[in-house]
Amino acid sequence: MKKILAFSLLIGVLALVQAMSMVQACNKYATIYNEQWPDGIVQVGEEVQWRIEIEVGNGYAEGSGPGVIFHDVVVTDNLAAELEIDEPFPLAISQGYVEFYTTGKSDKVHLTWYVGDIGYMEFPTLRFYVSTDINPGGKHEYTSPGEYYLNSGPTMKYWIDGVQHSLDMNTIMVTVYE
Repeated sequence: MKKILAFSLLIGVLALVQAMSMVQACNKYATIYNEQWPDGIVQVGEEVQWRIEIEVGNGYAEGSGPGVIFHDVVVTDNLAAELEIDEPFPLAISQGYVEFYTTGKSDKVHLTWYVGDIGYMEFPTLRFYVSTDINPGGKHEYTSPGEYYLNSGPTMKYWIDGVQHSLDMNTIMVTVYE
């Protein structure tokens, strides 16, 4: 049975986090909601799935202002080697298009979201599923307890009046138990 952990904000937490993130142009929602086991525990060797949502925007980042357009916005992120992209991919995308490729024996995922232009106070989103991968030994990652990053932290690059800007977003960490 696949254990599903959804990375989305619960209603009560959403308002607080949005108020706290007013200085950011990019948010990665990373609150765990577990549909099958309410404790949200990830155990060694089990298959686990997460829903990840990336939201970028023009409203609180460097250069934002009424009438300002972020041009040629591109978001990149790298997933941990223990993970794979699940179908359907993407689950939802409000603007632009997204693609990914893999590298190495572990098929590490490199994600690129070509958002396009973003007007002032616009906030496009991308949603997709990832799950634990099967390692070369035929077992589901994670194979030992500890704390692991699911991603490297997305980076949003955009242009304003011929000047490129860059903004780094947060990583998502999980704890794996014996």
